[in-house]
Amino acid sequence: MFTNERHKRLFFWTIELLAIAILVYVVSRFDFLMRPISVFISTVFVPIVSAGFLYYVLKPILGLIKKIKIKGKAIPHRLAVIMTFLLFIGVIVLALALLVPTLVKEISNLITALPAFVNDLQKFVNELTAERWFRALDLNVNVDQIKGTVSKYAASVLTGTASTLGVVISTVTSVTINIVTIPIVLFYMLNDGDKLVPTLKKNFASRHADNIEELTDKMDRTIERYISGQAIEMLFVGIAMAIGYLIIGQPYAWLLAVIAGITNIVPYIGPWLGVIPALVVASTQSMQQVIFVIIVMTIVQQIDGNFIYPNVIGKSLKIHPLTIMILLMVAGNLWGIVGMILIVPVYAVIREIVKYALKLHQLTKNVEQINKYKP
Repeated sequence: MFTNERHKRLFFWTIELLAIAILVYVVSRFDFLMRPISVFISTVFVPIVSAGFLYYVLKPILGLIKKIKIKGKAIPHRLAVIMTFLLFIGVIVLALALLVPTLVKEISNLITALPAFVNDLQKFVNELTAERWFRALDLNVNVDQIKGTVSKYAASVLTGTASTLGVVISTVTSVTINIVTIPIVLFYMLNDGDKLVPTLKKNFASRHADNIEELTDKMDRTIERYISGQAIEMLFVGIAMAIGYLIIGQPYAWLLAVIAGITNIVPYIGPWLGVIPALVVASTQSMQQVIFVIIVMTIVQQIDGNFIYPNVIGKSLKIHPLTIMILLMVAGNLWGIVGMILIVPVYAVIREIVKYALKLHQLTKNVEQINKYKP
């Protein structure tokens, strides 16, 4: 039936994949089976992904601590993990002590000033649409429709603020659970992360063990470079935007800078998302303030795009910007903001797997050719 062993393996792998696909499809039709699974995944997704992000941020620090020698002896792994974890907790506590009071104050001021803020925003739109240069643009837009849209969203913000107590309580509960869970998961990741590869090798034949180790090492280094670089970039953007906002006298400078730093986790699109709240706030001040915010954002992104990103992320991933943009558009449409955050590292890992598989295939082919022509 089969001309060679390769065709036989291909046939049976195809049958197995089809059987799995059919099984997944059939099970997905039964809501009572899929709902518990989806609830479980949604519950553990945030703690595991967050702990994984922090694991790769702290992994280089753990490696540096393990290289320290005391009386000629290296620090034991468990002690190095504890030191890394305590250092991380110390940095978090210090950051919270310095930043959280300011953020809480700015959020409280923003909520208190929300009605006046909405009125100022409507006033800004009215003044903008009345400007001579705006009318000279001869844009095919309905000015009354713009004003109506602003008023509509402004009213929804005000009513939504008063009716979201249940959502706030639910969010606080979820955040509290994650705050407790994430450090525990992170500690075990740091402590047992080096046991993953040996465990994987035990489940494969000895002839594939070295290949599995090399592939997992490549995947691990790819994720580590991306996440570590992304953390550095987010930190830089957050601090640089805060300094810029403070220089131009932007209200809620630290809150807006934190938003800019967090949204920067999404490549290329994130910076534009992060500056939108700052532009909205600036529009309630003056057109000059809007221009100042744009200037700050442009300067920070120029530094980031020309110096930070190419050196801490670009050189390690070597993914063309057009490829990243296409990935972000597809992931954004399919899975929203979470997909846009995860798509680049997932693509980088899959690319490493495919490249390694092709490399092994080529090596195997070369060996077969050599054996074929051996006397």
